[in-house]
Amino acid sequence: MLSIGINDAYGVYQQHYQLTEFPDSTTAIISWIGTTQFLVMCVGGTFSGFLCEHFDTRVMSAVGAVVMGVALIAGSFCKTVQMLMLTQGLLYGIGASFPFVAGTSIPTQWFTKRRGLATGIALSGSGLGGMWMTSATQSLIDSIGRPWAMRVTGIVACVAVLAISPWMRVRLVPSRNEQIIDWSLLRDVRFNLFMGAVVFAVAAYFGPFYQLPSYSVVVLHKSANWGSNMDTLMNGLSVLGRLAVGFLADFTGPLNLFILNTVLAAASLLVLWVPFDSVGTLIAVDLLFGFAIGGIVSVIPVVAAQVFGLARLPSIIGLLFIGYFIGGLLGVPPMSALLDDVGHRTDYTSSIWYMAILPVCSLLFSIAMRLILTRKLRTKV
Repeated sequence: MLSIGINDAYGVYQQHYQLTEFPDSTTAIISWIGTTQFLVMCVGGTFSGFLCEHFDTRVMSAVGAVVMGVALIAGSFCKTVQMLMLTQGLLYGIGASFPFVAGTSIPTQWFTKRRGLATGIALSGSGLGGMWMTSATQSLIDSIGRPWAMRVTGIVACVAVLAISPWMRVRLVPSRNEQIIDWSLLRDVRFNLFMGAVVFAVAAYFGPFYQLPSYSVVVLHKSANWGSNMDTLMNGLSVLGRLAVGFLADFTGPLNLFILNTVLAAASLLVLWVPFDSVGTLIAVDLLFGFAIGGIVSVIPVVAAQVFGLARLPSIIGLLFIGYFIGGLLGVPPMSALLDDVGHRTDYTSSIWYMAILPVCSLLFSIAMRLILTRKLRTKV
């Protein structure tokens, strides 16, 4: 909730920076603040998986809590996009990577029969965080300004993560390995296909979260509050998606649901957002994409645990974070560049088309992986 959830709420800052605080900066440059946040979280996740194998996860989570708080409070004093990239982006990403990797990998160790549901509940925290952080951040910016909004968020994040760190305990202590990344997995064709599916799924994840608020203002001529409410709604549906898919994964198989939700995500963008620019269809996109993308991210660690085993799962997740990193690079930066260079910051068509292609690519990789595992349609995978 307080690592990836805060990143999910960056669309409010993106809207504020783009329309109010830095109107002369390009959308692409501003989007790099939130993108840096996520990319560094992924790179940090790779190393924190290694560190959590060598040190107490509870201590690493507490250290991350302090860094998260310091980063956002320091960012509140920044007056340039570049300094915000270093504080709100880089430093926050480093701190958030520790509770992020712990929250992703620990639940799978404590459950067997209901592993999918347990992971879905844990990862629904990011959607919950995106929900209340989006509304809270917009309200704070409107009432006390952006600097104090960041200070309040930093204090809340630091105190809350410190409070829960003592319970971030692993069940299985893996054998220590001096390799930060388990490169042997890259010799497995199934893992490479899975990595491809994850890369494009993550690339598709943040685009709507970042661009829907400003799209609502620029294209649909709605208020800033209405735009932030769209992000809140999408985060709310992502919570339902995480819980529903987490529950169903234990009965139908996590990979099967990954594929189904990727179809829904692609359909929401290709069928609803690309051809239409009305309020009603945008709400439909918000609901369907939010539900689908929430389900996708919740089953990624469950697929990894089921197909590749629980042994050294933190390192496996760490390798997947490299996929998240690549996906982050392929996602928001190109979308924002298309909005700047092709759409001239008012026409979102090219950016939406690019967003829509990404889940289609993820779908192709995941189907190929499933065909290697089994060709039987009704098999639980």
